[in-house]
Amino acid sequence: MQFFKNILLFYNNEFEGVRAEVVRLVKNNQVQLKIIDVFDDFDQYNELLPPSGSLNELKAVLISERRQEIMRHFETDPEIAGRVSVVFKFGNPVVEIIREAVHNEHDLVVKAATGNKSLKDRLFGNIAVKLLRKCPCPVLILKPSDVLSFQKILAPVDPEKPDAAAETNISSVNPISQKILDIAIFMARLENSRLDILHCWYLPGETHLSSGRARIETEKLEKMKQMAEKIHKQRVDALVSKYDLSDIEHSVIVRKGDPGNMMVDYAERNKTDLIVMGTIGRSGLSGLLVGSNAEKVIEQVNCSVLTVKPEGFKSPVIV
Repeated sequence: MQFFKNILLFYNNEFEGVRAEVVRLVKNNQVQLKIIDVFDDFDQYNELLPPSGSLNELKAVLISERRQEIMRHFETDPEIAGRVSVVFKFGNPVVEIIREAVHNEHDLVVKAATGNKSLKDRLFGNIAVKLLRKCPCPVLILKPSDVLSFQKILAPVDPEKPDAAAETNISSVNPISQKILDIAIFMARLENSRLDILHCWYLPGETHLSSGRARIETEKLEKMKQMAEKIHKQRVDALVSKYDLSDIEHSVIVRKGDPGNMMVDYAERNKTDLIVMGTIGRSGLSGLLVGSNAEKVIEQVNCSVLTVKPEGFKSPVIV
């Protein structure tokens, strides 16, 4: 299965650090690559140009220079150069990227992470976070790296349906978990990577059940936790069993704890190169914000991230 056929790349100063990964993605998928370059705050030139100056002429000069700069990245690889097209926009980068992605039915938006690759707090800049929140198609934020491929991929999943009525159905599957696994498995095969499938769970109200008025016997609480863990493992196994992973080095990990913290900790301890994760709009703000766990990961993680939106997600950007 080929997931990405029409890739849109946002060009920035960090592109050279991720060029090899972008080229590999294009080559291995045999897809087209459109590069979008956005000039923002361009209106200020209206006040700077002399009366005889032409804003359109200035735009034409900037576009010509920038096009040559971009295509120089591919001049040693004619095969890739033939698959590359470049489009230039003037305005808000996030808005223009999303509009281009929607209008031309791109199935993946790629951006190089900004800042020093060794500083977690600078890895995901303002544009990256807004794209992760608002872009309707999958978004891949690539961390500049000396590693030649994604050697380790992490796929956090939640196989449970959000519907409480399905709680007793072990085979119930959260659609976004399937989408995460579909893409993570595809990327693992593409990159010949190790795949770690992670599910985190917790027992609601456990603190109250272990102390205070709602306290129950320690033995009963332990049995409840054991049963909860068993159910979660069964659900994860049911989800993973839908896939043939015989050709992929992989592991399935089920752990008790806060999902956001566990994802960050696991990625750091195991030197994860790419996290494929879902984003969920918060109640009342659908399409505006990613879920709290996703935001926690984005703020702390120090690797590339590919985010997947749930079905029916609508971007707040007017296209």
